[in-house]
Amino acid sequence: MASPNETKTTKRRVGRKRLPPLPQGAPIQFVVASHPDDFRADKTMRHVRSHVMYKHRGEQRGASPRARSKSGERSDLAAATTRTPSPLTTSPEGVYQSSEFLAPPGPSSTIWEGDFYQYISQSPSIDPVRNLAARIIAATATEPSRSAPPSFDASEYPFPPTADGSRQDSLEDLKIQYVGNTDLFCSQDTVWMETVCNNRMSFLSHVSVACVYKDVAEGFLDDTALTVYAKTKVLRMITDNLSTQTDDFTILSILHLLVSEIGGQNEDVFDVHQDGLVRIVNQRGGIANLGLQGNIATFLIVVILSFTILRGQSEPAMLHGFVPSRRSSGLSIYPRPISPLYAPHGDLSPLHGTCSDGAYQIISDMHDLTHTFVARWNYTGEFLPTSSDSQLASYDGHMQQIYTRILVSRSTEDSVAPDWIYECCRLAALIYCRSIVQGVPLSESANVLHARSSSVDASDTNLISALHNALEHTDRREYWGDMCGVLLWVCLVGGAASWPSSYYLYEATPDVQASAAWNRKCFALFAVSSSLSYGFEHASATVEAQRMMLHVQHLINLKRGMSPH
Repeated sequence: MASPNETKTTKRRVGRKRLPPLPQGAPIQFVVASHPDDFRADKTMRHVRSHVMYKHRGEQRGASPRARSKSGERSDLAAATTRTPSPLTTSPEGVYQSSEFLAPPGPSSTIWEGDFYQYISQSPSIDPVRNLAARIIAATATEPSRSAPPSFDASEYPFPPTADGSRQDSLEDLKIQYVGNTDLFCSQDTVWMETVCNNRMSFLSHVSVACVYKDVAEGFLDDTALTVYAKTKVLRMITDNLSTQTDDFTILSILHLLVSEIGGQNEDVFDVHQDGLVRIVNQRGGIANLGLQGNIATFLIVVILSFTILRGQSEPAMLHGFVPSRRSSGLSIYPRPISPLYAPHGDLSPLHGTCSDGAYQIISDMHDLTHTFVARWNYTGEFLPTSSDSQLASYDGHMQQIYTRILVSRSTEDSVAPDWIYECCRLAALIYCRSIVQGVPLSESANVLHARSSSVDASDTNLISALHNALEHTDRREYWGDMCGVLLWVCLVGGAASWPSSYYLYEATPDVQASAAWNRKCFALFAVSSSLSYGFEHASATVEAQRMMLHVQHLINLKRGMSPH
């Protein structure tokens, strides 16, 4: 036995040479291999060990706390998990990487453990939408041992296999319930919904979007635990699918993932997802080569154009020249999306009688303003004939007259029975007009102080918050019926106007930033759902309206001497 005073010698492993440390990689990595033995390869195992140690040390250092959401109940960790990484980039070593970190909360998170057990308890007091969503997610978790995050024990996994097989829901029965009860975009098109829900991945991705809409409807800016888990599972399924194929349902699921992320705090993540989607579509030969009788292409162009308008960007090259095909049936079931952005032959008469006279007058003025503005700024070239000067002055004067009428329009907000659709049109027109006439960004016009018709409420409210408040008072369950196109215009104006400017990113107070984030998220989701309010029947008209809005945004930028980024 060695004496306690003897020094302990250190034994070195013979033949082992320490390699220099690897640089810190992306925050999340997926290992892919063609054979199980490949997972044990020295290079792969070294990458895994390095990734784990960097993450462990980062967690020990801790992170700065993030601002809480409107709900006041989201923890910093829960807020972080709302960001999803892209499964679409890969390193030369065969490791899928992304620029953002996503992982479920660890075993100590009461949000992750407690809430999920509650969701699957079949309690009659639970919200029926969340209950159905949780049961669908549980039914899709057919291989919990593979899908469960490695930080969970079997007992901690949120959807463990039930001991009693009778408790497991039939996915087919759940699909029937979901198709019959969801009111999310394109829900009126039963054939389309059946197609979406017949594929497990696209079904779950549609459910994850429904969870996001439910969260916002209940006042949560950040994703709740159920939504986080649904997104996480969808992302894993997309990643698994990308290793073997890029079929139509993969594209559809990525589009659903993008919808669930629009309006979030980190646009870099959104860009990574969208750039990956563009690469996949290009690999498939372009948007015109997507399947499902052209429905994937139609869904894609309507959704991507919505994103483009909201974020103030130029139309992606892959969409140029593409127009959704018209339905062969001559029988029109749903109303056309007539609005200031779209009116065949300039005819707004189908809207007459569907709203108040005041609202109809504003819609007519906005349609007139739109086409006068386009005519005024569609002159191209450096040299204009001198005879055009009087015509340009006539255009400018006419637009100023319209703006003056909107400025003096009376609010009904404090009436005994407020006309909230009129208020939406009036407030959206104030934002839209100011940017067109004065050549300023929509976001700047949206932050002008809203002057109410009475002094009962002395609080300072900007136009975008007032517009959001008015929109919340309207019944959007039927997308305003015959005025569905007007609702789309209001949401596009509000969405584009609520996107953050440099002032609200760097100079505004935390309360103002929180309000801006809430408006942005709500308008983004409203704009997407409104663009798909009645399915694909009038998709070509919707795309025409969206492109007109993009053109107006481009001309506003042209007028103020800048190009869209």
